[in-house]
Amino acid sequence: MKILVILLFIASFLQASVLPLNLVLIILICRAYLKAQKSNLYLAFFFGLLISHLTLTPLGEKSLVYLVFMQIIHVLSKSRLAGHPFLIWPLTFILVLADSGLSSALWAAFVALPVFYSLKIWEERFIPAKEIKLRI
Repeated sequence: MKILVILLFIASFLQASVLPLNLVLIILICRAYLKAQKSNLYLAFFFGLLISHLTLTPLGEKSLVYLVFMQIIHVLSKSRLAGHPFLIWPLTFILVLADSGLSSALWAAFVALPVFYSLKIWEERFIPAKEIKLRI
């Protein structure tokens, strides 16, 4: 989780200064699609506030948008199609299109699959799962 927060901080500063791509939203979408946890909502809220502050938009606007998107992802991650990794492309395209625009949505859909697989490898490889304790 610490590495994810650091990665989101770096992505938010890159997004606000250099790149016209919504990197924070892409990372949050991929993370919420992989793991439906309550911490995704906290990440979306606080990094939405940070992005609003860095881009000089009204404070809280991005937070609310990110929270709504995380709720949509949580609902869709419980459907039958959630196991299909290529669902991330249209999902990212639609959500980034709703947030920013067409040119940004095309780039976001292109970048979403590599980000998704890198987060998936990171979560499976380096984050220990809770132990399953059997009762005897």
